[in-house]
Amino acid sequence: MGTGGILLLWGICQMPSGSKDAASRQTLSISEEPGRILLGWSGPIQEPMSERVAAALDRFKSDQRPLVLFLNSPGGSIEHGRKVVAAIHARGRAIDTFVQKAGVCASMCVPIFLAGSRRMADPDAYFMFHEASLKRPELGEAERALFSETVKIVEARATDDLFRNDIGIRGVNGVWLARMRKKIPGHDIWMSAQQLVDEGSGIVDSLIPTPAR
Repeated sequence: MGTGGILLLWGICQMPSGSKDAASRQTLSISEEPGRILLGWSGPIQEPMSERVAAALDRFKSDQRPLVLFLNSPGGSIEHGRKVVAAIHARGRAIDTFVQKAGVCASMCVPIFLAGSRRMADPDAYFMFHEASLKRPELGEAERALFSETVKIVEARATDDLFRNDIGIRGVNGVWLARMRKKIPGHDIWMSAQQLVDEGSGIVDSLIPTPAR
């Protein structure tokens, strides 16, 4: 997917995250099994994801069964993704994360995946890494040129911050992450879970084959 693909949006310059269109493409499924509770998130990382995930975790706060959060997302807002991670950490409850076969965990989905106590994926699950991107307003040609240079600086700083504080966490290989940071300018980098494990990235803890959905 090229630079016209899914954007990782930064801070207050993000697209309106509470839009009806975004909400209509978001689903949180809950499935209870005798030995575990499965939460499944499908859709963008935008409002009201953090509220829905927090409510689901609160619903089972007294339940001792293991929790697993299945993710299938094209990414979305950095700001809201951080709210999701904060909601998970605030509960103080271990929760595993999982991306199934042919599933996608792109962009800001990756830091949420990394919030898992155990980070699991099918070998053929796919992850995507790219730069943070500001929403550009409609401007005249002269203003656009000036604004473009400022945006590039802000985007580079936002991306550095994202890699350092949101992706470069527990168990992630710092050398691998630095190489990825150099690869992504102007590109969306897609990798399978198998490739991530083979490269020693530390993103995925365990490969677990799953049936095609």
